[in-house]
Amino acid sequence: MSDSISIDEFSEVLAETCRKYTNEITEKVENGIQKIGKEAVSEVKSLSPVYKGNNKKLTKGAYKRGWTYQVDQSRGKIQVTVHNKKYQLVHLLELGHVLRDGTGRVYGEIPPKVHVETAETHAKEKVDALLERATNGT
Repeated sequence: MSDSISIDEFSEVLAETCRKYTNEITEKVENGIQKIGKEAVSEVKSLSPVYKGNNKKLTKGAYKRGWTYQVDQSRGKIQVTVHNKKYQLVHLLELGHVLRDGTGRVYGEIPPKVHVETAETHAKEKVDALLERATNGT
């Protein structure tokens, strides 16, 4: 009995092996991306500022509690979006803004409180490390 196989059998075995390997990597990456999304939400929550004023219309901590994430998977692509339910405040807090009175005159300035950019940078680093580990087989 010979240990040889036909070219057709070899190509089938090779294709199946590649498919299994690709599926394993895809599963690892998808699970890792979702975990990184959760970690990014936790980090941005911990870095988010809390309103300390006495305006009864503004709930203390609502901005901080409003962070969540959404996972979109389609056509072999996975994307995690971290967003806040109080989305109108994100750019004002992250970038800072000026205070104006009713006539449009500037009477103060609010400095930026960088919290989203920091969490985004850490999440990108984690994704890069995840992809490196997944492709190296560790």
